Amino acid sequence: MRRCVLMFMILMWMIGSARLLQAQTRDECQECHSDPELTTGTESGEEISLYVADSLFDASVHADLECIDCHADVTELPHDERLKKVDCGSCHEDAAEAVAQSVHGIELQVRSPDSPTCADCHGTHDILSVTDPLSRVSKANQPKTCGRCHSDPDIIARNKIPMVAPVAIYRGSIHGQLTQEREDAATCSDCHRGHLILTPLNPKSSIFKLAIPKTCGRCHESIYEEYEISVHAEALRRGARDAPVCTDCHGEHDILRPENPAAPTSGFRVPIEVCSPCHASERLARKYGLTPARVKTYKDSYHGLALRAGKATVANCGSCHGVHGILPSSDPRSPIHPDNLMETCGKCHPNPTANFARGRVHMVGEDTEARIIRIVRKVYIVLIITVIGFMVTHNVIDFVAKAKRIRLAKYGN
Repeated sequence: MRRCVLMFMILMWMIGSARLLQAQTRDECQECHSDPELTTGTESGEEISLYVADSLFDASVHADLECIDCHADVTELPHDERLKKVDCGSCHEDAAEAVAQSVHGIELQVRSPDSPTCADCHGTHDILSVTDPLSRVSKANQPKTCGRCHSDPDIIARNKIPMVAPVAIYRGSIHGQLTQEREDAATCSDCHRGHLILTPLNPKSSIFKLAIPKTCGRCHESIYEEYEISVHAEALRRGARDAPVCTDCHGEHDILRPENPAAPTSGFRVPIEVCSPCHASERLARKYGLTPARVKTYKDSYHGLALRAGKATVANCGSCHGVHGILPSSDPRSPIHPDNLMETCGKCHPNPTANFARGRVHMVGEDTEARIIRIVRKVYIVLIITVIGFMVTHNVIDFVAKAKRIRLAKYGN
């Protein structure tokens, strides 16, 4: 008898479990959630929709999942009005771990109301693959998704975010423009990563100063190779934190083509906005043993004077020293090595002679050539003043003499 009762109870439990599982299928959930007018109130009094469109869910990456795969706390229907937040990390462990270490995850742990959750970036029931152009996190749509927070003045102010308008600035950059044309154009996650987003002060960050060349080099491989052999990269590796990386010359979100007159790397702006901040700095000169007069001597040279007069095609710093792979003049690979000067000058001046290329551009300090030029300049100035002064004096005397003769001839006295 007891055995019969036990078997009956097991049978009823199995039937009940089957009904429960049956009740938790998507079709069963959609009996309520297919209603566009289904809403619920939040603790703040806000009304939110509980409508789930079949067409959106069918197109999502989770189309083959059941509702309870994400909403695991639903054990019966009807379920509790307030469900727990979905734990995406139960499937996406690596992503959840990365987010937990990121600036977004840290803020979320301290319950910042502005910190984004998975759903804020990826969506909820309409999550699409990152390769889908319609996805919120596709390359073309990332600026818009990130901009929901990073373009909001209130969020920026509340969280004391240093960059006040990075998305708007990015859209005007060459990267922002190319996202509308090319799938491989750099967007937010290419530089900041997708989930493990860290501050620029964190050594593990992809935008930490020492990591920036490598981050940019993921797309600009050949330029990265050039930069790695340069004096700037070598100085950086030796601990000179003031040595420039990509963003110091090109900017961060507002990177423009060198052909754009507004770009700091355009020919007209290079000496002023790119090289001068370091090579005309007295502080950096004292710190690293540089010669701060280099920029001034360029400005006083023919090239510098022509540039100041508005001739944008004249040679600038990069024309002679190179752009990314800048090397000392003692390096045989350098364009300003004595053996390479004729070729370097020949880029602008056809058929230069050895004597033509021998002339110094930067003459500073007590260089013999500089002293000679200073003496010649002084002599030249003295000669100009003397000759012109003599001519003026002669003309004044001659004018007075002629005036007297005319007066005598006219009035006789």
